[in-house]
Amino acid sequence: MLCDYLDNFCTAYLDNVLVYSRTLEDYKDHVRKVIRKLGDARLYLNIDKSEFAVKEVKYLGLILTTEGIKIDAAKV
Repeated sequence: MLCDYLDNFCTAYLDNVLVYSRTLEDYKDHVRKVIRKLGDARLYLNIDKSEFAVKEVKYLGLILTTEGIKIDAAKV
């Protein structure tokens, strides 16, 4: 259901969806689009496990930042 958005402004793996954008305004729009698509498919996010507008996130053994990608030392 997210195929139109994948590698454009989001990525997904199993039950993890990452949304990324160049500006905060674009980000808000992208998040709305993703949540709407998921809702249309009757899939919902767990707000307790969600993070929004962060500049660094751990994902698949990596640390993704606004500066680039690093390896998570805890996984080595």
